[in-house]
Amino acid sequence: MRAKVPGVLIATVALVVTVTPAFAHHGFGVVFDPTRCFDMQGTLTGIDWENPHAYVHMDVKDANGKVVSWNLETISPNSMKRAGTVKEDFLAGVGKPVAVRACPTKAGGPKYKGEVELLEMTDGIPRVLGQNVENLNADQVRQHLPDMTQK
Repeated sequence: MRAKVPGVLIATVALVVTVTPAFAHHGFGVVFDPTRCFDMQGTLTGIDWENPHAYVHMDVKDANGKVVSWNLETISPNSMKRAGTVKEDFLAGVGKPVAVRACPTKAGGPKYKGEVELLEMTDGIPRVLGQNVENLNADQVRQHLPDMTQK
């Protein structure tokens, strides 16, 4: 019986270590509210290019004129690279205007956190950086993102 205990212990530890990262990842609907997506404009302040999601940071004036900082989750950096968007695109846009369509966290979540669906910087390239939960086509994307090259 004694010889089986170390084997069971090792198997249990291996299972816990393997499964733990899966709990850290989430589905869109668990955290974000697809029924409250909205458009906003502000200034790109940074990018955290990390897995499993990158994070776009931007400053936006609220209804009272106060500047608030938004933290917006994107799809994975690898998915963005495959679609033609690289970290350097964001670095070149820091300090410049940016327009986004974002879905905020569900009620009770952090106030200025969301998932960015669409993003356009001054280079004029509309980017789908989220899961497109609203199923927008190219014309609808264009309606949500003003021409930032005019800024």
